[in-house]
Amino acid sequence: MKEKVDSLLTKQLSNWPLAKANYEALASVCVKELQVGGIAYKVQFNPARITSSGAKTDAQSIQARKCFLCASNRPTEQEAIVYKERYEVLVNPYPIFPKHLTIPDIAHTPQRIEGRIRDMLTLAQALPDYTIFYNGPKCGASAPDHMHFQAGSRGFMPIENDWKERKGEKVTRQGDARLWRMDDAPRNTLIIESNSLDDAERLFNIIYQTLPTSSAGEEPMMNLLAMYEEGKWILFLLLRRKHRPSCYTAEGNERLLCSPASVDLGGVLILPIAEDFEKITDEMAENIVSEVCLSAEEVSQICKRLQEPKVEVGILSGKEIKFSLNGNFISPKGKIIGEQTASYEEGKIRWNGLFYEELLFIPATEDAIFELKEVVIGIHFHWERKENQRFQGALKLIVEGEKITAVNIVGVEDYLTSVISSEMSATASPELLKAHAVISRSWLLAQINKNKALKEEHACYSTCHQTEEELIRWYDREDHTLYDVCADDHCQRYQGITRASTQAVREAIEATRGKVLMHNDSICDARFSKCCGGAFEEFAYCWEEKHLPYLSKQRDSKTDTSLPDLTNEAEAEKWIRSKPTAFCNTTDKQILGQVLNNYDQETTDFYRWEVSYTQSELANLIHRRSGIDFGEIVDLQPLARGTSGRIWKLKIVGTKRTMIIGKELEIRRTLSESHLYSSAFVVDKLGASTERIPQGYRIVGAGWGHGVGLCQIGAAVMGEQGYTYDTILLHYYPGADIEKIYS
Repeated sequence: MKEKVDSLLTKQLSNWPLAKANYEALASVCVKELQVGGIAYKVQFNPARITSSGAKTDAQSIQARKCFLCASNRPTEQEAIVYKERYEVLVNPYPIFPKHLTIPDIAHTPQRIEGRIRDMLTLAQALPDYTIFYNGPKCGASAPDHMHFQAGSRGFMPIENDWKERKGEKVTRQGDARLWRMDDAPRNTLIIESNSLDDAERLFNIIYQTLPTSSAGEEPMMNLLAMYEEGKWILFLLLRRKHRPSCYTAEGNERLLCSPASVDLGGVLILPIAEDFEKITDEMAENIVSEVCLSAEEVSQICKRLQEPKVEVGILSGKEIKFSLNGNFISPKGKIIGEQTASYEEGKIRWNGLFYEELLFIPATEDAIFELKEVVIGIHFHWERKENQRFQGALKLIVEGEKITAVNIVGVEDYLTSVISSEMSATASPELLKAHAVISRSWLLAQINKNKALKEEHACYSTCHQTEEELIRWYDREDHTLYDVCADDHCQRYQGITRASTQAVREAIEATRGKVLMHNDSICDARFSKCCGGAFEEFAYCWEEKHLPYLSKQRDSKTDTSLPDLTNEAEAEKWIRSKPTAFCNTTDKQILGQVLNNYDQETTDFYRWEVSYTQSELANLIHRRSGIDFGEIVDLQPLARGTSGRIWKLKIVGTKRTMIIGKELEIRRTLSESHLYSSAFVVDKLGASTERIPQGYRIVGAGWGHGVGLCQIGAAVMGEQGYTYDTILLHYYPGADIEKIYS
């Protein structure tokens, strides 16, 4: 490619008089140096650029003229090299650089960078002696109606030479791509540096989604510079708020014809009028750059959003996914909107007549949302139902088994807004909301880190021990290998923006932004449940055999901290059949209403409860739920309990089969059509036949859920009693610390 371009340039300068004259004139252009915010800028007096600097770019003017980048309208002397059957490489006849190229799309299509950043980066690799640059449609592009890049001699702009010295803080990373913020106010440049083309493209797309736009459907205002050196791409993002400075249309001595584009912001201000060249000062140049570029505070806010981790949430699976895109989304077919259907066919996703391994729909504007049809919520619970749900962020469709799964890619803080509103009433007390924001954030980031570690180590993580006599199984989040978490109670209940949040929820999340629970320099696996039943359970009795000091046994009380040994059967029975003092021992409807949504309140007993079965009901239930025919149920024998009295080993004795099952959720799943409220229970046999087989069973239980970590009802009571969120957290996670890990 380089040789072809060099040959084209040589040929054009010999047989195209206009180009030859303007390139020769470069040798005599006047240049002076200014200081712009302490940074050296060049100012070039270049009369040949009057056409570009003074170009009218309003819609009416563009419509009235012929496009000078279309092949049919170009000078007969202007020749082209075709690049990748999509672009043409032309010699720019009005140069700024010793070597100056224009690279338009072959088709007449609007100037937009979305979906083209890869083209820009591969051009930089193909032309390593050049810097490739892009002017947004309202950021200096003299042909906003025709997509094009430009290229100029490497090293011509000061920013290319001093960026390493001015490379400031690292903002974020995506794989091998890193984003830096330059110390170069008033320009406030961001830089992507990457050895990976895929990661550089991915990081740019993330940034693109984060940038502000002046109105729906418009491209964020920016100029881009790309270069390739020593196997690495460097991409400068010059972010803007304004097309032209006020001096461009000012009257009298205040007027200065300067229309900043990529080269100007790269450190070479182009002035086509001699008088302007003579009068421009350091202060005037700094005012121009400050006026058109985003401020340091605005760029800081963008960096803040970029530092926020993203989470991939699996929402819905099926042979067919129906969804609608409300607002502009970028897809493999360009911009798309409206009702859509994707179906699973022979290991692929069929959409609009084509097949894909994966589909990604990226919102082009902040107000774009998508809706998924017939999402199942409350899976396996008594209130299970379907509803249409709406989401912000990106939609990814993947193949999972012989189905399609819809995945929402969203920022952690937006995810938390939904989780807090979905897990409990958005009217909960401020301290409870803040406490829940911290634990939900902690749990999520801990799971993401755990999954990453397992993938990097190629670890085989077993959740099941099974023999002929025993089945010990627990349910955790490692079964989500293609996304981070699911949207139901198996992980954290997440329903996008389907249910309205409140200002209180948003304030709680903002007040705790980036804060997590930490222990020994690791983010805490901050589990939580609805009601502990008066005592905390330890992690190892519900999941893998691992001791987490901050998830340890304790009574849910500040006044009476004594706790009997509930691993002892007699003590456990006494505890469960009584109602000891605890924060979560409440029937206050106002407090319960803070934690429980309407469908949760369909259950009325939390702290202590009873369930009764006839013999045939229980035998049939266990058969259906376990897949094992035990015959008639002779006995349910607790063999091992945890520190909250929850059974983690239960022997089921039947007339045909005897088996030990565990851990707590396996027991709950086996003894209920959905989930038994908890495994902290004792069993009463009801009546007996002549063969001493009980005619029925009564199960008397305590609490709702696994009981590990924060007890939502107990925390709600603490919030109402005036405890602050940090006190609430350190009550339920003893020994942990609260730290801020991102801004």
